[in-house]
Formats: sequence, C-alpha cells, structure tokens
Amino acid sequence: MKKIIISLTFAACFLVLAAYLSPIPIHSKSTKKPSSAKFPICTDNGFQLPPNLDGDIVVWAKLKSNDSDIYGYRISTGKKFTICTASGVQHSPDVDGDIVVWQDNRNGNWDIYGYRISTGKEFPICTTNGNQSFPRVSGDIVVWQDERGFDYSDICGYRISTGKEFVICAANDNQLKPEIDGDIVVWQDHRNGDYDIYGYQISTGKEFAICTNNKLQESPSISGDITVWQDRRDANSAIYGYRISTGQEFAICTNKDSKENPSIDGDTVVWQNYRNGSSDIYGYRISTGEEFPICKDRNPQLYPSISGDIVVWLEIRRNNWDIYGISLEHLRRTSNVAGNCRMSTETFEKKRD
Repeated sequence: MKKIIISLTFAACFLVLAAYLSPIPIHSKSTKKPSSAKFPICTDNGFQLPPNLDGDIVVWAKLKSNDSDIYGYRISTGKKFTICTASGVQHSPDVDGDIVVWQDNRNGNWDIYGYRISTGKEFPICTTNGNQSFPRVSGDIVVWQDERGFDYSDICGYRISTGKEFVICAANDNQLKPEIDGDIVVWQDHRNGDYDIYGYQISTGKEFAICTNNKLQESPSISGDITVWQDRRDANSAIYGYRISTGQEFAICTNKDSKENPSIDGDTVVWQNYRNGSSDIYGYRISTGEEFPICKDRNPQLYPSISGDIVVWLEIRRNNWDIYGISLEHLRRTSNVAGNCRMSTETFEKKRD
C-alpha cells in the first residue's frame, strides 16, 4: 500500500482529521479538581476537533471558514488561551507538560511545529519536504509519521534539547499513528498485510512486536509499561492491552458492541463505546479488572483522552462540536453516573439557551 498523499485543500484536511485524530495520554499530574463531575471546556459556536490532555492543560484545533487554529485551556483556572493562529491549517495538537505540538500547512505541505506554554514562543520542529503529520510529544521527544519522499509513511523523531532528528521505523509499507510515553514509541504497522502494533525503545534503538494477530489492530495508546489498542480480530472491534515488561496480552473490553479510540494513563483505560445505540465513554481499571461508565449522555461522545483522574472528549451537540471534561474522582463519589452526567448537561444547555 503506497503512502497516503495528503491534499492541502481544506475539505481534504477535514477528512484527514476524521481519519487520523486520536487522543494520547502522557504523564499524570496533580491538578485542581472541578467542583462538579462533567464540565464544559469549549462550547464556542462551530466545530472544535478532538482534544488531547496532559495534567492541567487541554489542547484542540478549531475549524474556521477556511482554516483551523490551535487553542488551549487550563482546567485549574478555567481559562482558554491561543496557541497558534498562523495562516493555513493547524490541527492534530498534542501536549506534554510545557510543550504543545501540531501539524501545520502554512508552508504548502504538512510540517511539525511546537509551542512552549511558559514563554508563549513557537518553534519549528520539522519543515522538510513532503508531509509530516500526527505528531506526539513526551518530555524532550517529538514523534510523527513522515512521507518526505519515502515509498511509504515512516515514523521519525526529534529531540527538542538538541534539535536532532532521527528515524524510528522505516520498514516496508505504512507505519502510522505513533504514540509515545517516555522511552517507548508505539504505532500501527502494515508490513504484514494487516495493521499490527509495534513498539520501539529509544534508548536502545530496539524495535519489538506488540500484537501481530490476524485482522486489524489500530489506534494504539501507551502509558508506562502498558500499551492498549482497538482490535478487530472478532466480529466487532474490541479493546486489548499488552504489558511490555512481561510480553503478556490481556483483554480489556470484548463485548459485542463496537469500541474505538482507547486512551490510557496509569491504571485507567478509556474509550468510546456504542453499546447504548450512540457513542458513550467507558473506562476500565487494570488493577481491579473493573469496567465503569464515564458519560452516557444523549449526545455522541467521541475521542476521549485521559490524564490523571480527568477525561476529556469531543461531544456532538446541536450544531456544535464541543469539548467537555469529567472528574473520575467525582464520579467515584456519585452513585448514579449516567444521571449525574445527563443532569449537568441539561443544566448547562438551559444556561446557554
């Protein structure tokens, strides 16, 4: 399968967003907890795109008439801030600590840019020929999928402190959707004819297979020693996990309804689930094997991202695509999870009307 050449038209960009975006967790951080379970992050008119979260900071892209820009939100203060409104299209942002990264077509093809929150300064990461897309960041390292003239899409990396770029995987066929936490990068890989999950340890330069089962394994997410992904080995997509230190795979959710876009941080996995006729957000605690609903509102909830005990997602509401969040700590103190989520939503709708 030849590499995907991404059109620079805005319509094609919109389709690329739907195909490529997926949340990523990085490191848990202590944040000031909201006073209620579900809370709005961005309900501006128009279309917000899937968010990513790290600690106290949420980032996302907002679609406008002929472009999209990058914004952030600090949970502890409830304040939104601008990250990038340069000409052209900016989307697929990710955040870890003080650094935000995204893909950007201001130069006529997709490049990778970064932004330091503490200084408000933007900096280029990769502006070479071809398309660089789907960036992810952890600490000093940024990774992305790269099509700079290779026959296929490969995985590349960049060390911010040294400004040095390096290749992570250039195997035959496409490598897509990298995710990173600390020293480990994971991605979905087509070298065997179906998408599998592979990993790479930066410090040793060693690559390893995570799941090469039949059918499709897609959209990996990683936190520490655990990688999770959506898996189509059965009739419906399921969520599976893998402990890198032991090489052991385990099932997370395999019921008959479709499940997509898992995200993990620490001991908790979240995903979007269609068991109730629409897309809701569910969670799973690895240490106890306990599954639990996070939000079963009347509106579709998509693309969850988790950091610590906060989960954020994209929610389709009326003519808007909005960003919402929820406190898992608050949910643990609430007996009626679905009712709590619905009540806070209806209250907010009345205020907005």
